[in-house]
Amino acid sequence: MIKERRQALRTPSAVPLEIYDPKGRMVVGEGRFLNLSETGGLMESPKPLKTKSSVRLHMVSAGKSALEILGHIVWSRKQESGFTYGIRFSNREPSQAN
Repeated sequence: MIKERRQALRTPSAVPLEIYDPKGRMVVGEGRFLNLSETGGLMESPKPLKTKSSVRLHMVSAGKSALEILGHIVWSRKQESGFTYGIRFSNREPSQAN
């Protein structure tokens, strides 16, 4: 039996994202979450991002204001259609993260 390493339950998602660097400049433009939890999520994007880098993610819902999430890219994998990323959410400003 495989032991689950996640600390929080993941929920499937298709939430579109705008991806920014720690200073708020557009990095990729778009991506989306594939699943989410209280502590992180699985994100896909067509463009490569650096592992261990910080990102600002703007979750965009139709007719609503964008929600900003700060996080770190923990791992990445190349896929046929782009890349998938493990994101750990942060309570700190990305510029303060290691």
